[in-house]
Amino acid sequence: MDIEKLRKKFPGGILRERHPYYMFDTISDIPASLQACLAPEVLKKIKKAVKGVHPNLIYTLGCGTSLNAALAAAYFLQRTLKIPAYTFDAFDFEVDPPIVIDAHTLVIAISESGNSITTCLSVEYANEHGAFTVGISAYSESRLAKTAKLSLVDPSGHDVPLGKTRSYQTNTLSAILAGVLTQRDEVADPILARLAEIPTSLAASTPLWQKKAQELAACLPAGPTRHIVTGFGIQKPNADEIRLKLLEVLGESATAFGLEEFAHGPSATFREDVCVFMLQTDERTLQKALHFAKGVAISRANLVVITDQPTAGWPEKALLLPLTPLPDGGVYGGFGAAMAAQYLFYFLALHKGLNPDVNLEDIHPELGDIYSFYFPPGTH
Repeated sequence: MDIEKLRKKFPGGILRERHPYYMFDTISDIPASLQACLAPEVLKKIKKAVKGVHPNLIYTLGCGTSLNAALAAAYFLQRTLKIPAYTFDAFDFEVDPPIVIDAHTLVIAISESGNSITTCLSVEYANEHGAFTVGISAYSESRLAKTAKLSLVDPSGHDVPLGKTRSYQTNTLSAILAGVLTQRDEVADPILARLAEIPTSLAASTPLWQKKAQELAACLPAGPTRHIVTGFGIQKPNADEIRLKLLEVLGESATAFGLEEFAHGPSATFREDVCVFMLQTDERTLQKALHFAKGVAISRANLVVITDQPTAGWPEKALLLPLTPLPDGGVYGGFGAAMAAQYLFYFLALHKGLNPDVNLEDIHPELGDIYSFYFPPGTH
């Protein structure tokens, strides 16, 4: 590992070597960052920009963490606005664009750098076909920010750790706001009121999650582990995102499944070196999640359940990370579950002797060379 090269990626060239690492600070900043996304001047800017935009179809797109944020936003918007919302990998949108895209289409694109080439080209295509485009990034001078009809910039800027955490949450919320504010006040205002409660709820839960996540991480294997993450609805994008962070930060095998698909094959891998993470906040799927958790308990696999129903009758061997119940947790419970899970994989990295600010491609230079080969300068 080239320490001097790595230091250049951090503020002032300072690479932290003990807890609290930058990632801990970044996760802890999520409530305040979400509050900043909801600032009156931000809402006013969005509402002014989307005046006259009346979508009957919503597309969200991105790559990596941005794709997962796009998935979460699309699910939320479809559930709350009752407008069809679909998510695309940005490359898929560019190469194989949707058949229907016109003046009644809202396209929301996310790229933290604002320069992911496939995302930018997708937005340019959408502009050419009359869609209203929204670009969400961390840089106001990026190509995406200059190309989209409405540019939203992460109020907290670029994530310092190489594994993104806070920006997943802020980008999700920004995308949600871009969709919600196209609606009449009688539709948008109740949703905004519910969203406004989330930062306070997260801040109140933060001390518990920090303590509990550290305790649970210490109960999981310190050696090489295979990870399976599962969730339904708003929790499926969270499952995808946590899986990505387990890959990037721990450098260990990780897969994600929707709740039903979790029961169709993965159980063949349940051994003592497997850790199952289950995210559950939707009342409609509680009984199925309980049933599947009890199935995991038959095996020697490790089981962590992140849930707003910790007393619902989970198996005794399950390690529980409790969430504050929210009305309609199947829609509004995504932010809390994601933040709790982010603390968990942060402390799991520490438990395994890793620096969570550093991706495995920096520890192993040949892996970094692969990434550089995939994305030449100016393409990501």
